[in-house]
Amino acid sequence: MLCAAGTAAADSFGGFAGNEKAYVLGREKACQALVVTAAVARGVPSCHAASTEELAGMSLKTPAPQKGGEAEVKAAAKTRTITITARTGEVLVTWSAPDPVTSIVDVWRSTYGRIVAVEYTVRRAGREVHEVVAFDLGVGGGAGGVKPPDGGGGGPGPPDALPTVDPQIARAAVKARKASGKAAIAAWQKVMAIDPDHSEARYRIAVAYAGLKKAGDAVAALEALVASKRPDAAEWLIEARFDKAFLKLVADPRFRTAVGYDRPPSTPYERLMGLGGQWEQSLTPCDRPEMKLTLRRDRSFRLDFRSVCEGMRETFSMKGTWTRTDAAVELLMKKAEGNGMDSAPCLLTQDGDEDVLTCHVDADLVFEGRPARR
Repeated sequence: MLCAAGTAAADSFGGFAGNEKAYVLGREKACQALVVTAAVARGVPSCHAASTEELAGMSLKTPAPQKGGEAEVKAAAKTRTITITARTGEVLVTWSAPDPVTSIVDVWRSTYGRIVAVEYTVRRAGREVHEVVAFDLGVGGGAGGVKPPDGGGGGPGPPDALPTVDPQIARAAVKARKASGKAAIAAWQKVMAIDPDHSEARYRIAVAYAGLKKAGDAVAALEALVASKRPDAAEWLIEARFDKAFLKLVADPRFRTAVGYDRPPSTPYERLMGLGGQWEQSLTPCDRPEMKLTLRRDRSFRLDFRSVCEGMRETFSMKGTWTRTDAAVELLMKKAEGNGMDSAPCLLTQDGDEDVLTCHVDADLVFEGRPARR
């Protein structure tokens, strides 16, 4: 029996995988949600009969259906089209079912808002049949995704990324990175002759001035970054907090103001990276592994794992890239077999006055990290 929406028999919703990469129908079918692109999903879900071991490893979560005024997402149907909207009214996905839809029964939303499942009814062979379809909205779940806690700052937006670089500017920057001292200043000024508000150029000029013991000029270059409207300017200012080139300026009030040492974080990026981009989970022997996650400005990451139990030790590392959407983060890494990518959804929340980054690395491995002050 197939589990696609057009089958004559149907299965009940059985829960979402803990890592929000799949969901279950009935007691034996694991399914992949339909990927949503530009608020549209197509086709029918792909499912397979799962073993008891596979289902046990999915760490299934079965949330209550979305109901009433507190619902984060809602679903409506017209003829064959199902439309899911966020509480804000934004359309998250539209999908055309194989058969005319007579009613919406229930809607479920995964913990981090990545997957939304809908149970609906159709008329087939003179009787009412219940079907289930689920949609993968991506990390953060669009407007229906997890919102930052109060004080978290930052508005919704597309996944962040480093800016696209003009080839001419890129070539000039490559040459400038090889220079030092006064030559570096001159080289980066050539970059700024092409792009007057180039964030890295301003930063590297500040580094060069600091190396030449011209503290005032170094701070002035960083203050120009503060005034910049470039999205990556703030990222370079956070980078300056931990650059050894500015070690002798840490006590300078102008420097501290420029890099934001003495104010609370105002954006999700600053919450992630403002203390150095390092997150740690402490070790509890035989219970919880030690895990250290390092996020870098270039969107690469490294995750180190160490477990200890009754004399047995295990260590390994993972590397990949990361991206951010509002209060959510996604870690991307190559699959062990080298074909395709694995993703680990993460959620940035607060515990009292401290940030917590929780990542479902796989069905059996959850990282709950707190910032490590560098």
